[in-house]
Amino acid sequence: MRQTRAFTLIELLIVVAIIAILAAIAVPNFLEAQVRSKVSRAKADIRTLATATEAYAVDYNKYPIPSDEEGIQVPMSLATTEVFETRTSVTITTPIAYITSRLNEPFFGGGGEDPQFHYGTRQYLVTLEGDDQEWNEYLEALSIPGASSVGYFYLSHGPDLDHDSPEIAENPLGPSLYDPTNGTVSSGDIVYFGPGTGFQN
Repeated sequence: MRQTRAFTLIELLIVVAIIAILAAIAVPNFLEAQVRSKVSRAKADIRTLATATEAYAVDYNKYPIPSDEEGIQVPMSLATTEVFETRTSVTITTPIAYITSRLNEPFFGGGGEDPQFHYGTRQYLVTLEGDDQEWNEYLEALSIPGASSVGYFYLSHGPDLDHDSPEIAENPLGPSLYDPTNGTVSSGDIVYFGPGTGFQN
């Protein structure tokens, strides 16, 4: 009579426990890899937009005027003080295509907000306020070197999907930059400062 071999219940439970432990280790690492890839994509897209912005500036001797949340160029005469809420300029796509289309940011929070990267310029803010005090306060709060030479910025919400307000008065902790050493999903924005200053995180 042939004796059949089979797993005992204990053996099956041990195998299931081992698989569960491996899954508990692998899944967070997989999610971390997704966040890291989105951060890399955001930075690559911002660099592309910065290149298009610089090409525009070479031709027109000024940076493109930001667009509003509906994607409409904001004339200086109709500009608001929400300079840090403006978006990528439509003028880098038309009438001359410095880039084929405005790029959506990977950390778009939703809620009816325009998915474009935030974009603002010193010239735009000076036109609104008559000086660049707010702009300089923002750069000083972030300890940006060579702040006086910064002419524009591009900003992504970062992995927390939250815009960490540059308005010092509204945010007692001040603005913050995303730093993956604080945990992959941490607070802070991914910000590029141009020309030449680049990412500070």
